[in-house]
Amino acid sequence: MFQKTFDHEMHVYVSNGTLTHFTMREVHALYGSWQLWVLVLVGFMIMATGHPATLPQFDSFGLRLAFWFIALIVYLLISTVYSVLACRAWKAVFGGPIPLIILSTPLVLAATYITSVGLTFLFEPDKPPFLSMSWQMNVRNILVAHVFETTALMWLLPAQRARKAAEKEARKVTLSGRTVSLEQIGRVKAAEHYLEIHTPEGIEIMRERLGTFLEQVGPEDGIQTHRSHWVSRHKAQSLSGPKLLLDDGEKVPVARGRLEDVRAWLAEQTDGDDDQRVA
Repeated sequence: MFQKTFDHEMHVYVSNGTLTHFTMREVHALYGSWQLWVLVLVGFMIMATGHPATLPQFDSFGLRLAFWFIALIVYLLISTVYSVLACRAWKAVFGGPIPLIILSTPLVLAATYITSVGLTFLFEPDKPPFLSMSWQMNVRNILVAHVFETTALMWLLPAQRARKAAEKEARKVTLSGRTVSLEQIGRVKAAEHYLEIHTPEGIEIMRERLGTFLEQVGPEDGIQTHRSHWVSRHKAQSLSGPKLLLDDGEKVPVARGRLEDVRAWLAEQTDGDDDQRVA
């Protein structure tokens, strides 16, 4: 369930009318980007040092900084499930992508109210929790969040995708003292003391052990179906009995003891493509 939620592709319109798409897995990966946190830090400082008129109950820099930090945590915690459900509901009703401002407005308001009420109860419990909430405050928070979200989707996320694509293209394995691009390897077959390396250009024979190759790859790259066979992720298609069907029509044997592992790995790799619903 959680994997499907993370890999569910959402299509949204940003303010300039551009249609963009993303998954929550990509968004969560973006949380590790230093560019994103620089952007967030700058926003924190601007909002915390600004005029406190829109946060009258928090009249110190420390409380205003705490407000934005806690609001961000709340936003992140509820965004994953909310975003997927909101996109699906919008598509079910309107049949198309949801505008980003409409998608994020309820999320921003929820984070704002939860944080404001929580801090009021903690630091000034004698005051009504909603006394300071104004439409000006809500509008400002929505617009600020929208600027951050637009920046992330229009610039930071494409930059992250480009970096990952470059890293994937640059990944290499060392076999018989030579470096080979992993992206070019479709499958590998061990034959006595040699390896048959299948690439788009043909089959290359190298004197090397399969174990040496397997030490340099992981489940995200492909799977060993048999003691003598390894198949890349982009070549694997489906199981056909004790065989793994490849995208070129070839079949690779699957050992009986590896059949369940291959089935589980294949389901994990193809789950996002087969079950994904575009929002």
